[in-house]
Amino acid sequence: MSTRRRTVVWSGLGLVLVGCVVTASVLAGLPRDASAEAGEDEHRGADRSTSTVDRGTLTGSTSKAGTLSRLDGPTIVGAAQGTITWLPQVGEVLTPRSELYRVDDRPVTAFEGVLPQWRAFESGMSPGPDVQQLEQSLSDWGHLVGTPDQTFDARTTRAVLAWQKASGQTRTGTVDLGGLQFVSGEFVVAGLSAAVGDASGGGDLYETARTEKVVTVDLPVGSPLATVGGVVSTELPSGTDAPGHVTAVGAAEADADSGKTTVPVTVSFDDPAAPGDLTDASVVVEFVSEVREDVLSVPVLALGAAAGGGFVLEVVQPDGSTEAVPVETGLFAGDRVEVTGDVAEGTEVVVPA
Repeated sequence: MSTRRRTVVWSGLGLVLVGCVVTASVLAGLPRDASAEAGEDEHRGADRSTSTVDRGTLTGSTSKAGTLSRLDGPTIVGAAQGTITWLPQVGEVLTPRSELYRVDDRPVTAFEGVLPQWRAFESGMSPGPDVQQLEQSLSDWGHLVGTPDQTFDARTTRAVLAWQKASGQTRTGTVDLGGLQFVSGEFVVAGLSAAVGDASGGGDLYETARTEKVVTVDLPVGSPLATVGGVVSTELPSGTDAPGHVTAVGAAEADADSGKTTVPVTVSFDDPAAPGDLTDASVVVEFVSEVREDVLSVPVLALGAAAGGGFVLEVVQPDGSTEAVPVETGLFAGDRVEVTGDVAEGTEVVVPA
């Protein structure tokens, strides 16, 4: 290598060494805490996430455990005298006009009504609301001419005869005591307590349940959540949220074991099909407890503790720096909280990662 070339190489190495020395000197001259703060600011900027102050409606709720089930239906009673010759199967759906059971091969039919049958229906009987119940069903089924009333007269006899003919019964124009049972709505056979071949004469034959599914929740006496019409949302085992309303509040009941007194609250689904095939299950019911409209809110995680008590928000400034701004909190609703203070809709706030 020539002398000139060696000189160029060594000169280049000398510049590199000098640069290293200068850089080291500059770094050594920086105050220790300033360099640390610069690194921390850079780290915070990388990890920091933000959100905005929103304006809108906040809905607070209270969670309670509940039980999904069917409501009890009517108990079917064997009032007709004789031998049971047919019973429906468990799970069978029955309605007014369905056969409830057979005695000596004679059908006992379901009629719509809230009063029980306490006497036979026949011409010459004294007027009464039970007669009107009988006539109303016969009218609904197209057998009675005219408006149902409380008098069993010739047109009632004709209607009974038409019904008996249509249902394949012996035509008598009368209905014996126990020849029908007044019920209401649709129901499912839940469990048999009698069997074909048993004697019928006043005992219970089977229990039923309503086809509609509801949720029952026990609430403390005096709870403001125990209000008919209250809005709820039920979390089903599938993870689906099904909206509904409180439709009934029962009488207070004392628990002998815990000593607590509660009231049973019935929740019905806005969409009766929401529970699907579920019949008995534990669920969680969210009762809407408070609604605040046109308020400012932020994520709960954006709240920071103030040195003298209370809360602050770390508000992002135009230059990217942040400032702690005191705020007062209102309604907590899920992952958001109502705030008031020196903040406005759209204000950017820090949400710690």
